[in-house]
Parts: sequence; C-alpha cells; structure tokens
Amino acid sequence: MREPDWASMDEQEFEALLEGSVTQPPPEHVVAEVTPWRLATRRILTGIGLTSITLNFFWLNYLLPAIGMTLMLLGFRALRRENRWLSLCFGLAVLRAIYLYATLILNSTIWFSMASSSPVVHGLTVLNLALTYMQLLCLWGGFRTVQQKAGLPPHAGSAVALLVWYGIIGLLAALQYNGLILPLALLISYICILRSLWKLSKQLDQAGYAVRPAPVRIEDGIVAVAITILLVVGCLLGWLLGCKYPMNWQAADPAEHSGVEEIEAQLLELGFPDYVLQDLTAEDIAACDGALRVVAETREEPMNGNDLEAPHVTSVAVKLPGEQERWMMIHHFSWAEYPGFYGTESIQIWPAYQDFEVWRPSGEATGRVLYDKNGQTYTAPYYFLGDQTFTSDSMFWGEQTSTDLFAAFSMPGTGEHHRGYLAYSIQSVGETRLISSWFNYTHQRTGLQYPVVTAMEHRMSGIWYHSGPFQLMQYSAQFLTSELNEASPTP
Repeated sequence: MREPDWASMDEQEFEALLEGSVTQPPPEHVVAEVTPWRLATRRILTGIGLTSITLNFFWLNYLLPAIGMTLMLLGFRALRRENRWLSLCFGLAVLRAIYLYATLILNSTIWFSMASSSPVVHGLTVLNLALTYMQLLCLWGGFRTVQQKAGLPPHAGSAVALLVWYGIIGLLAALQYNGLILPLALLISYICILRSLWKLSKQLDQAGYAVRPAPVRIEDGIVAVAITILLVVGCLLGWLLGCKYPMNWQAADPAEHSGVEEIEAQLLELGFPDYVLQDLTAEDIAACDGALRVVAETREEPMNGNDLEAPHVTSVAVKLPGEQERWMMIHHFSWAEYPGFYGTESIQIWPAYQDFEVWRPSGEATGRVLYDKNGQTYTAPYYFLGDQTFTSDSMFWGEQTSTDLFAAFSMPGTGEHHRGYLAYSIQSVGETRLISSWFNYTHQRTGLQYPVVTAMEHRMSGIWYHSGPFQLMQYSAQFLTSELNEASPTP
C-alpha cells in the first residue's frame, strides 16, 4: 500500500483521509503540520493564559510569561498571512516580546529596579498595556474574519470579554484594590473566557476551515531555542556586568593630608583613633579644627550578633567650637578579612537629630570608601550619599514613611582592608545630655538573586536582619555630652 503524501496535504484533505479510515495513523508532528489552525490557536490561547498568570514562587512569575510570550509569537507567526487582523497581532506580539524579554534581562542588573520609578519606565509599562489591549482587539477582528471565510456567523464575544477583563484588572491595580472576593470572581470569569475562546477555535477546526501556514525560514523549535539562549546569556551578562555601581576608584595621594598636620596632632592628643584619622579626607579633618573633646567607641561584633563575617565599626564623636554646642559624628567600618563582595553595599544612619528634638543637622554628610592593593591605597566617593525618603511595610508597625541618611556603594572583588566612613554634624537647639547614633550596614553575601535589587533597596523594603542574599548588621553609639573630662562612651 502506497504511503500517503503527508507533506502536500491541506486540512480538508487530511480530514477526508481520516474519514476514509486510514489504517496507519500519521505521526504527531505531521498532524501539527497539516492542521496549522489548531496548533496555532492552541499556542495563542495557552500563551494568553500563561502571560496573565501571576505565581510569586519559584520564579514562575517570570518563567510562565516568558514561555507564554514565545508560544504567542509562534502561534501568530503561523497565521500572520491569514488576514490583516492576525498580521497585526503578530506585529504586536513581536513588540510585546521585545519589551518582556528586555525586562527579564534587565532584571538581572541593578539598573532596572533603580529606574523603576522613572517616567521612562512608567511610560513603557503603559505602552505595553496599550499594546496588550490592541492585540486582543485585533484577535477579535481576526477570529471574526476567519469565521466569515469558513461560512460561519461571525461571533467572537469572548475576545471582547477578555479585553474588558484586562481593563478591569488594570483599573483594580490602579486603585490598589486589596479585597479577595472580586479577584476570585475575576479568576473564575477568566477561566470561562479562555474556555469560550477554546470552543470557538474548535468550531472553526470542525467546520473544515483550511489554513496554509505562512512560510518561514526558521523552524519553530529553533526559534524557541534561540529565545531561550538569548534570555540565559543576557541574564548571565547582566549578573556579570550590571551587578555593581560604577565606582570612581582613584589611587590615594600620599600627600593628601598636607596642611592639616597640626589638626591631626590635636585630634590624636584628644584620643582620636589613628586608623580612623588616616582614612578621613583633608576637608573632614579641617572641619575638626579647634576640637574640644573626642569620644570614641569600637565594636567588633554587631548588636544583632551572628556567625557571619562582620566589619569592625568605630564611632567617634568630636565636639566642635562655637557659641552653640556642635558635634561631628563619624562612623568608620573596616573588614578585617575579605568577606566577598558580590554586588552592592549599603549604610543606613539613624542620626542623633532623629531621636531627640534638641539636635538638628548642621551641614551635609561626607565620607568615602577605601581599600588596599599591592601596597597602594585606593579611594572613591560613595555612589550615593544623602537623605532618602522611602515607604516600608513591616509586620509589626505596618506601612511607614521615613527619611534616613543613606550611603550606597560597591567594593571591588580584589584587594584587602576594605573600609570606609560616614560623617555628619549636629547642632544643639536646647539643653542636651545624650548623643545617640545608629549605624546599619547591609552586606550582600551572594550574587544569586533574581530579580536583582541593591542593598539599599533591600534595606528600604523593611525586611529585617538576614534575608536572601543580604545580611544586616547594626551598631549603636551613645555618648553623654556632659562628661567633659571623659574620653569614653556611656556603658
């Protein structure tokens, strides 16, 4: 018996051959090739479902949309010559895929999360939402056109219902709706809409509608593999090249303290730690000219003790001359051993002027980071240093808006004796007895995170102590201002 010519067969011939009781069933891949409408619509509807599902565990909220978008691309690619509506669907799918895949790759860097609140990102998000609505509208028009060609009454209300469904979801997201009943009802309605679209696809298939798939130069399997490689390689490059701040490291000038030697000698005589003094800039040393008192405290371990590596922190308070009582607070940190720097680091200060109304800030915060390599010291300013207002949500205190002093930076993956300091000045506005300043250091201990967030963003999220790749270490410094003859902190 002669083998059927599967390659030249269209859908109607295929169905007729089946009705003729073919003794040898065709291979599955042949069924897919000669019934392109069935395969393409299944891919499209499955893709719509996967790109709409949000499961926030095991990275499924990223994997499922990526798979779904690939299925939609392949489905619309096969039908792009069928009518102008489906052709527009394919073009819109390409644009949406570029946005999604670019977002997935950029999520492996620190830059996308840092720019998430920018007008450009907001604009792209709105544009992608608009493209989604346009694609659903074109899908409705494409199904109606296919029904007319198949001799069926045009009806594709389920596609319109899906468009309305997306509109309601967008409205609820804009209103920040937190209820449970309405989302549950929407989930049920979504399943019903997809089921209706699936039935509509089967009706066209049963009506004997024949589709010639658009010719392609690259097979579907190769396209899917190429997209997978693009995403994997892109994310790997993002982790390697986009996980750290661009720090302006410069070799330290051996004579940078020239001209402030007398002030240095005065501070050392008052009890200023020499290893901290050597790391200060000449400007910060000059700001301590005429110092009246120095109080220093060193902590080897953070207050929330743990078995992990932690920097040694020295807090120094310098009383400055003036009619009103003024102090400079300096928090210095130093890693005795190389802990491994995989991305970003963050310092959060709860300054003295936040705890007591008798203090107010006096001037801008200053500081820098340093490390040694081959006998040479390198320095860099913080990538970010200043006040940051943020809103965090915690289990104990709920949603809170705060403004704290932050420093954000990255350390190199080489060298030794990595260290830095942050200094700020305060001035009294009433009777004072106590200075209380908190130093919160967030260290990134691994590069394994997706999406990538910075240590500063992690700290501002309100997550406490150790979470994922981050480790929080806290140090508190308290000094009594009335002990004029003491050179030690309070117990």
